[in-house]
Amino acid sequence: MIHWLTSRHTVTLLNVFTRSRYAPYSDAGFVHENDELSYVSAMRLREDELFLRRIKESLPKGLKNNLNMHDLNLKDAPIRLRVPIDQVCNTPVNSADTSLEKIRKALTRQSELGTMEAIVLPAGLGKDVDHLTVREAAMPFTASLPAAFYEDLPFMATHPSARADLETLTSAATGRNDPLTEIICHTGDSAAEAIVRKRKLVLNYASQIDDEAGVVISNFATHYGGGERLWVNKLWHSSFA
Repeated sequence: MIHWLTSRHTVTLLNVFTRSRYAPYSDAGFVHENDELSYVSAMRLREDELFLRRIKESLPKGLKNNLNMHDLNLKDAPIRLRVPIDQVCNTPVNSADTSLEKIRKALTRQSELGTMEAIVLPAGLGKDVDHLTVREAAMPFTASLPAAFYEDLPFMATHPSARADLETLTSAATGRNDPLTEIICHTGDSAAEAIVRKRKLVLNYASQIDDEAGVVISNFATHYGGGERLWVNKLWHSSFA
């Protein structure tokens, strides 16, 4: 995002499954179960807002308004699909899940406003059903827009199926005559500076990510010289070459 923002693009984040009880590193366990959903969801919203502030503070004044977030206020998988938290990565996308249409409606709205010139979506590595649901909902837009798939972390670094999942995704794209190829995005910082910055940003989500996971997520960028690898379609190359 920093790469695109400093290149004077506007970035709009669709924050999808934000109604949640998942905050394992917080004090939510002491909250009455009737209040847990609202308590955790509000806590996670504050973390999202802090993340935005931290990104914006490094931007020139004239670019700070180029980053926006829209909250879709949808329930995450343990609530929406009634699956245990340890089964989130073993649950397939439900074609009857109403969140699919709600995500597509939000993306269509952005398109109608003329604000969506490209789309970035999760690769779905590690089979997290929420990530896969977002990917499934957004896939129709990749046919007509420059599209990039980001490598889900920490799954890309830790989940045993992640590399096979990535191969499946890229093979499927090739099968529809729109091969995905990799690009590396850099912020302009040195590799060491980029990794330190990424770790600080990740640890803003203190209710969900502990120090150990923060290290895993940020250090994965060492594979790319401190950058981020994306898998992009042909339209991305022709639009942003």
